[in-house]
Amino acid sequence: MLEVTVKATTANLGPGFDCLGLALNIENKVKFIKSDKDFTDKNNIIYQSAKKIFDLSGKTMPPIEIEQEINIPICRGLGSSAACIAAGCIAGNIMSGANMSLDELIEIGTEIEGHPDNIVPAFLGGFTVSSMDEGKVVYFRQDAYEGFKYAVMYPDYTLPTSQARGVLPKEIAFSDGVFNVGKASLFTAAMIAGDGELLKYACKDKLHQPYRKSLVPGFDDIIDKAQSLGALASFLSGAGPTIIAILSKDDNDFETAMKEHLKKIKGKWTLKVVGPSNEGARV
Repeated sequence: MLEVTVKATTANLGPGFDCLGLALNIENKVKFIKSDKDFTDKNNIIYQSAKKIFDLSGKTMPPIEIEQEINIPICRGLGSSAACIAAGCIAGNIMSGANMSLDELIEIGTEIEGHPDNIVPAFLGGFTVSSMDEGKVVYFRQDAYEGFKYAVMYPDYTLPTSQARGVLPKEIAFSDGVFNVGKASLFTAAMIAGDGELLKYACKDKLHQPYRKSLVPGFDDIIDKAQSLGALASFLSGAGPTIIAILSKDDNDFETAMKEHLKKIKGKWTLKVVGPSNEGARV
């Protein structure tokens, strides 16, 4: 039996569309068990990811059972698919004896996922900046600042990434691009330095949130309330519908007040305050 644990991830982080990512202290555990009967759901993304490694290594995947302990909300913008892919790739690498490097697994995981912003922190933990360059994943990774914690707020409905990408424009104004370059740069600096004051200016976006917020009823209300309660920054997590507020570690008032406010918002919202995770996927 092999067990792989992978953390939740949040991507974009406001202005860092498809490039900024962060691992959060919410985890899934996946068990891979040798079996006499083959796994029945061949379309399962965990199975497909493991099989991809076997195929690339020229090995035949043996019959297995897959058991999951799921704590990462599915289709909520918290990297549930990236966690599944990372778990499958890591297990496939070990079971096949392929002996691929972590960077090779990240490349394969990104190919399966389509973009690296969740994949890289799922494998490595911490705060990450990722970019594609001629098919290669180039990334920066640093331990996330421990002085921040994260209020993770999600409703009872899901929002598939394909739907959230469908509302994005095919072109943007030059000024909007310049705006986001500046804000993403500031946000990256703030996360590396642990500068909460800088975050207040950095977490603004003109690439995806203005278009996606229509898919999340109450988005503006929640963002405005989070800011009024002292959040350092707040943003749509990944493609949504999860909204995350960054808090100072010593903020003990936000959670209770925001939970009360969320009761007024359609969607039966859940709020969990979690720390960042600097631990990568582990076996």
